[in-house]
Amino acid sequence: MDSTNHLKAFYERTAHRFWSADAGLVGRDAVVYPLLAAGHGTVLEYGCGAGSLLLHLAREERFNRAIGVDISETVLGNVSRSLQGCPPQVAEKVTLLRPHADRLPEIPDRSADLLISVATIEHVLDPYVVLDELYRIASVGATLVCSVPNYAYLKHRLALLRGELPRTGTDEPVSNWRQAGWDGMHLHTFTQRAFATLLEDCGWQPVAWTGWGERFGWMRGWRERFPGLLSGEIIARCIRAQR
Repeated sequence: MDSTNHLKAFYERTAHRFWSADAGLVGRDAVVYPLLAAGHGTVLEYGCGAGSLLLHLAREERFNRAIGVDISETVLGNVSRSLQGCPPQVAEKVTLLRPHADRLPEIPDRSADLLISVATIEHVLDPYVVLDELYRIASVGATLVCSVPNYAYLKHRLALLRGELPRTGTDEPVSNWRQAGWDGMHLHTFTQRAFATLLEDCGWQPVAWTGWGERFGWMRGWRERFPGLLSGEIIARCIRAQR
Protein backbone atom coordinates (compact mmCIF):
# COMPACT_ATOMS: atom_id res chain seq x y z
CA MET A 1 0.00 0.00 0.00
CA ASP A 2 1.50 3.35 -1.02
CA SER A 3 1.47 6.36 1.30
CA THR A 4 -1.62 7.98 -0.23
CA ASN A 5 -3.66 4.80 0.03
CA HIS A 6 -2.44 4.28 3.59
CA LEU A 7 -3.67 7.76 4.54
CA LYS A 8 -6.98 7.19 2.78
CA ALA A 9 -7.51 3.90 4.63
CA PHE A 10 -6.99 5.69 7.96
CA TYR A 11 -9.50 8.43 7.16
CA GLU A 12 -12.06 5.92 5.91
CA ARG A 13 -11.68 4.04 9.20
CA THR A 14 -12.09 7.18 11.30
CA ALA A 15 -14.80 8.94 9.28
CA HIS A 16 -17.26 8.39 12.14
CA ARG A 17 -15.61 11.24 14.09
CA PHE A 18 -17.37 13.85 11.95
CA TRP A 19 -20.72 15.41 12.79
CA SER A 20 -23.62 15.92 10.39
CA ALA A 21 -23.25 18.36 7.51
CA ASP A 22 -26.55 19.84 8.69
CA ALA A 23 -25.06 20.96 12.02
CA GLY A 24 -24.30 24.52 10.91
CA LEU A 25 -21.25 26.41 12.16
CA VAL A 26 -19.60 23.97 14.57
CA GLY A 27 -16.41 24.50 16.59
CA ARG A 28 -13.70 26.34 14.63
CA ASP A 29 -16.20 27.06 11.84
CA ALA A 30 -17.69 29.81 14.01
CA VAL A 31 -14.24 31.45 14.20
CA VAL A 32 -13.42 30.90 10.52
CA TYR A 33 -16.76 32.14 9.17
CA PRO A 34 -16.25 35.88 9.91
CA LEU A 35 -12.95 35.70 7.99
CA LEU A 36 -14.95 34.76 4.87
CA ALA A 37 -17.15 37.87 4.90
CA ALA A 38 -15.76 39.33 1.67
CA GLY A 39 -15.92 36.05 -0.25
CA HIS A 40 -18.16 35.52 -3.28
CA GLY A 41 -18.32 33.59 -6.54
CA THR A 42 -16.77 30.13 -6.28
CA VAL A 43 -15.72 28.77 -2.89
CA LEU A 44 -13.59 25.65 -2.51
CA GLU A 45 -12.93 23.87 0.78
CA TYR A 46 -9.91 21.54 0.72
CA GLY A 47 -10.50 19.00 3.47
CA CYS A 48 -14.21 19.68 3.86
CA GLY A 49 -14.69 16.94 6.48
CA ALA A 50 -18.23 17.04 7.85
CA GLY A 51 -19.22 19.53 5.15
CA SER A 52 -21.12 21.75 7.60
CA LEU A 53 -19.20 24.90 6.67
CA LEU A 54 -19.40 24.10 2.95
CA LEU A 55 -23.17 23.64 3.00
CA HIS A 56 -23.63 26.73 5.13
CA LEU A 57 -21.81 28.78 2.46
CA ALA A 58 -23.66 27.07 -0.40
CA ARG A 59 -26.93 28.37 1.06
CA GLU A 60 -25.72 31.96 0.67
CA GLU A 61 -26.57 33.85 -2.52
CA ARG A 62 -23.10 35.41 -2.76
CA PHE A 63 -21.70 32.02 -3.83
CA ASN A 64 -22.71 30.50 -7.15
CA ARG A 65 -20.57 27.38 -6.75
CA ALA A 66 -19.27 25.44 -3.73
CA ILE A 67 -16.64 22.72 -4.15
CA GLY A 68 -15.84 20.29 -1.34
CA VAL A 69 -12.63 18.25 -1.46
CA ASP A 70 -11.78 15.37 0.86
CA ILE A 71 -9.67 12.21 0.70
CA SER A 72 -12.40 10.06 2.29
CA GLU A 73 -15.15 8.59 0.12
CA THR A 74 -17.15 7.87 3.29
CA VAL A 75 -17.01 11.52 4.34
CA LEU A 76 -18.03 12.73 0.90
CA GLY A 77 -20.86 10.19 0.89
CA ASN A 78 -22.16 11.61 4.16
CA VAL A 79 -22.10 15.14 2.73
CA SER A 80 -23.83 13.91 -0.43
CA ARG A 81 -26.65 12.41 1.63
CA SER A 82 -27.13 15.71 3.44
CA LEU A 83 -27.32 17.45 0.06
CA GLN A 84 -30.37 15.36 -0.81
CA GLY A 85 -32.29 17.26 1.85
CA CYS A 86 -31.24 20.67 0.55
CA PRO A 87 -33.33 22.82 -1.81
CA PRO A 88 -32.41 22.17 -5.46
CA GLN A 89 -30.96 25.67 -5.88
CA VAL A 90 -28.48 24.87 -3.09
CA ALA A 91 -27.66 21.27 -4.04
CA GLU A 92 -26.95 22.16 -7.67
CA LYS A 93 -24.23 24.57 -6.56
CA VAL A 94 -22.22 21.84 -4.78
CA THR A 95 -19.52 19.64 -6.31
CA LEU A 96 -17.71 17.00 -4.25
CA LEU A 97 -14.25 15.76 -5.28
CA ARG A 98 -11.42 13.56 -4.08
CA PRO A 99 -7.89 14.88 -4.70
CA HIS A 100 -5.46 13.02 -6.96
CA ALA A 101 -2.10 12.85 -5.18
CA ASP A 102 -3.20 16.06 -3.39
CA ARG A 103 -3.93 17.81 -6.70
CA LEU A 104 -7.20 18.87 -8.33
CA PRO A 105 -6.86 18.33 -12.10
CA GLU A 106 -10.63 18.83 -12.60
CA ILE A 107 -10.41 22.45 -11.42
CA PRO A 108 -9.26 25.00 -14.04
CA ASP A 109 -6.57 27.59 -13.37
CA ARG A 110 -7.71 30.80 -11.66
CA SER A 111 -11.30 29.65 -11.19
CA ALA A 112 -11.83 29.76 -7.39
CA ASP A 113 -12.43 33.03 -5.58
CA LEU A 114 -12.40 31.86 -1.96
CA LEU A 115 -10.34 28.90 -0.73
CA ILE A 116 -10.58 27.30 2.69
CA SER A 117 -8.39 24.65 4.27
CA VAL A 118 -8.78 24.29 8.01
CA ALA A 119 -7.10 21.57 10.09
CA THR A 120 -5.97 19.78 6.91
CA ILE A 121 -2.48 20.89 5.82
CA GLU A 122 -0.89 19.06 8.76
CA HIS A 123 -2.38 15.79 7.44
CA VAL A 124 -1.19 15.87 3.82
CA LEU A 125 2.02 14.31 2.56
CA ASP A 126 3.46 17.54 1.17
CA PRO A 127 1.99 20.92 2.22
CA TYR A 128 3.81 22.65 -0.64
CA VAL A 129 1.96 20.55 -3.21
CA VAL A 130 -1.44 21.43 -1.73
CA LEU A 131 -0.77 25.15 -1.27
CA ASP A 132 0.77 25.41 -4.75
CA GLU A 133 -2.31 23.71 -6.17
CA LEU A 134 -4.62 26.09 -4.32
CA TYR A 135 -2.57 28.97 -5.75
CA ARG A 136 -2.95 27.54 -9.26
CA ILE A 137 -6.73 27.39 -9.09
CA ALA A 138 -7.13 30.72 -7.25
CA SER A 139 -8.44 33.69 -9.18
CA VAL A 140 -6.56 37.01 -9.17
CA GLY A 141 -7.25 38.63 -5.81
CA ALA A 142 -8.55 35.39 -4.27
CA THR A 143 -8.58 34.83 -0.51
CA LEU A 144 -7.31 31.75 1.33
CA VAL A 145 -8.25 31.00 4.93
CA CYS A 146 -6.03 28.25 6.28
CA SER A 147 -5.34 26.83 9.73
CA VAL A 148 -2.81 24.47 11.29
CA PRO A 149 -2.04 23.23 14.82
CA ASN A 150 0.42 25.40 16.74
CA TYR A 151 3.42 23.53 18.13
CA ALA A 152 4.51 26.69 19.98
CA TYR A 153 1.27 26.88 21.99
CA LEU A 154 2.15 27.64 25.62
CA LYS A 155 0.63 24.34 26.74
CA HIS A 156 2.90 22.44 24.35
CA ARG A 157 5.97 24.39 25.47
CA LEU A 158 5.27 23.36 29.05
CA ALA A 159 4.81 19.73 27.98
CA LEU A 160 8.23 19.75 26.34
CA LEU A 161 9.77 21.18 29.50
CA ARG A 162 8.33 18.19 31.37
CA GLY A 163 9.84 15.85 28.79
CA GLU A 164 6.42 15.01 27.31
CA LEU A 165 5.46 14.93 23.65
CA PRO A 166 2.85 17.60 22.83
CA ARG A 167 -0.44 16.20 21.55
CA THR A 168 -1.63 18.43 18.72
CA GLY A 169 -4.06 16.08 16.98
CA THR A 170 -5.64 13.82 19.60
CA ASP A 171 -6.42 13.65 23.29
CA GLU A 172 -5.50 9.97 23.33
CA PRO A 173 -2.35 9.02 25.26
CA VAL A 174 0.67 7.94 23.22
CA SER A 175 0.03 4.34 24.26
CA ASN A 176 -3.20 4.43 22.19
CA TRP A 177 -1.74 6.00 19.08
CA ARG A 178 -1.58 2.76 17.10
CA GLN A 179 -5.37 3.05 16.76
CA ALA A 180 -5.72 6.84 16.96
CA GLY A 181 -2.86 7.49 14.54
CA TRP A 182 0.44 9.04 15.61
CA ASP A 183 -0.74 12.33 17.11
CA GLY A 184 -4.02 11.97 15.24
CA MET A 185 -2.11 11.48 11.97
CA HIS A 186 -0.54 14.92 12.08
CA LEU A 187 2.42 14.56 9.71
CA HIS A 188 3.81 18.10 10.14
CA THR A 189 4.31 20.60 12.94
CA PHE A 190 4.07 24.39 12.71
CA THR A 191 4.71 27.61 14.52
CA GLN A 192 3.15 30.89 13.38
CA ARG A 193 6.44 32.04 11.88
CA ALA A 194 7.06 28.74 10.08
CA PHE A 195 3.48 28.69 8.79
CA ALA A 196 3.88 32.22 7.44
CA THR A 197 7.06 31.18 5.64
CA LEU A 198 5.27 28.20 4.06
CA LEU A 199 2.34 30.32 2.90
CA GLU A 200 4.54 33.04 1.42
CA ASP A 201 6.70 30.48 -0.39
CA CYS A 202 3.54 29.19 -2.08
CA GLY A 203 2.35 32.65 -3.14
CA TRP A 204 -0.01 33.40 -0.25
CA GLN A 205 0.44 36.66 1.68
CA PRO A 206 -0.97 36.52 5.22
CA VAL A 207 -2.94 39.68 6.04
CA ALA A 208 -4.63 38.67 9.30
CA TRP A 209 -4.06 36.12 12.05
CA THR A 210 -6.29 34.64 14.72
CA GLY A 211 -6.47 31.53 16.85
CA TRP A 212 -8.91 28.89 17.98
CA GLY A 213 -9.23 26.46 20.86
CA GLU A 214 -12.11 24.53 22.39
CA ARG A 215 -11.17 24.96 26.02
CA PHE A 216 -11.11 28.01 28.29
CA GLY A 217 -13.58 30.09 26.32
CA TRP A 218 -12.71 33.14 28.41
CA MET A 219 -9.33 33.15 26.61
CA ARG A 220 -10.82 33.69 23.16
CA GLY A 221 -9.91 37.38 22.99
CA TRP A 222 -6.35 36.66 24.09
CA ARG A 223 -6.06 33.83 21.57
CA GLU A 224 -7.09 36.20 18.80
CA ARG A 225 -4.48 38.77 19.86
CA PHE A 226 -1.61 36.33 20.50
CA PRO A 227 -2.35 33.17 18.49
CA GLY A 228 1.30 32.14 18.22
CA LEU A 229 1.53 31.71 22.00
CA LEU A 230 -1.98 31.21 23.36
CA SER A 231 -3.81 29.22 20.68
CA GLY A 232 -3.68 25.53 19.95
CA GLU A 233 -4.59 26.28 16.35
CA ILE A 234 -3.47 29.27 14.29
CA ILE A 235 -5.59 30.64 11.45
CA ALA A 236 -4.30 32.84 8.64
CA ARG A 237 -6.34 34.89 6.19
CA CYS A 238 -4.25 35.39 3.04
CA ILE A 239 -4.49 37.00 -0.34
CA ARG A 240 -3.09 35.59 -3.56
CA ALA A 241 0.17 37.40 -4.33
CA GLN A 242 1.89 37.71 -7.70
CA ARG A 243 4.89 35.45 -8.21
